[in-house]
Amino acid sequence: MVFWRGGRGLRSGDLHHWSAALALPLFARLSDEERGRLVAIAVKFIKRVQFGSVDIDLTDDMRRLIAAQAALPVLNLGLSWYRGWKTIVVVPREFRRNVTDVDDAGVVHEYTDQSVGESWDDGPVLLSWDDVRASGQCDGYNVVIHEAAHRIDLSDGSVNGRPTLPRGIAPSEWYDTCGAAFTDLSRPARRRRSRIDPYAVTDDAEFFAVTTELFFERPSVLNREYPDLYRLYARFYEQDPLG
Repeated sequence: MVFWRGGRGLRSGDLHHWSAALALPLFARLSDEERGRLVAIAVKFIKRVQFGSVDIDLTDDMRRLIAAQAALPVLNLGLSWYRGWKTIVVVPREFRRNVTDVDDAGVVHEYTDQSVGESWDDGPVLLSWDDVRASGQCDGYNVVIHEAAHRIDLSDGSVNGRPTLPRGIAPSEWYDTCGAAFTDLSRPARRRRSRIDPYAVTDDAEFFAVTTELFFERPSVLNREYPDLYRLYARFYEQDPLG
């Protein structure tokens, strides 16, 4: 693994240096003031998080692209939500990982699968560069925001689909709203009609991450299918992408 320091311009908040990242359709709705704050957060993120890579050379623009997308969910929340996120490792493409699952009967299943991103509680976030490049197109898919959502979820000490909640959102409201949407989407007939990635119903943590992707990438889809969930996320993230 190689760790990269980057050039001087990497830590500059000059929007000129960030033009390629800000050109993503994902950021089109942001005002000039919001873009300035996004870049300021992204610069702090780059200073705080160490970037490493395996079998790929990282450029400053690549790191800016990742940092800008990671900054969006915490635009109005602040970087404290990423406390403990210290390292990002970029690999060229999807990678194999070993998975251990325990089913309802207590049987342990071990297997390998392909992944485009992965987040460890006390370790790095792995990102496939092919999938980072495919993110931010407002098509509902964003590997950076997906893994960032897992880090936000970890704010209460565990990745369980319920991050630390602000005073205005009661745990019961969060459980009821997310639970109702999860249960509905879990029905095979409903899932076949939905525009939401079925990976969302893997578990509560993936539901939060996948629907967070959708909230920022295709908010109209989330609002149409689960308006209560959309409104809950708008309050939680203090953003209204449809506003």
